[in-house]
Amino acid sequence: MTYLGFTLILIGMFFILSGIIALYRFKDFYSKLHAGGVIECCGVPICFIGLSFIQNDYASSFKLIFIAILIWILNPVSTFALARASILFKIDNEGKLK
Repeated sequence: MTYLGFTLILIGMFFILSGIIALYRFKDFYSKLHAGGVIECCGVPICFIGLSFIQNDYASSFKLIFIAILIWILNPVSTFALARASILFKIDNEGKLK
């Protein structure tokens, strides 16, 4: 189980690293919002699940899996709310009001 945990952590770290690189490369707000969503929706929960495989305590493992599920549910909602608010307030791609 430890090897599976470390493998999942490495996969999660790959998603986090690719999202960080994308945050620096992308210019507009909506692309950066997508890159941040990749970090939070793919990288962090996979790392938490990998950590839950490494834990010896079932309570800690359950908490980490529960947090990963909450992130998978709440992150798309918050990303949609940010994108929708930026459209409603007419914010352009550079983050300024039109």
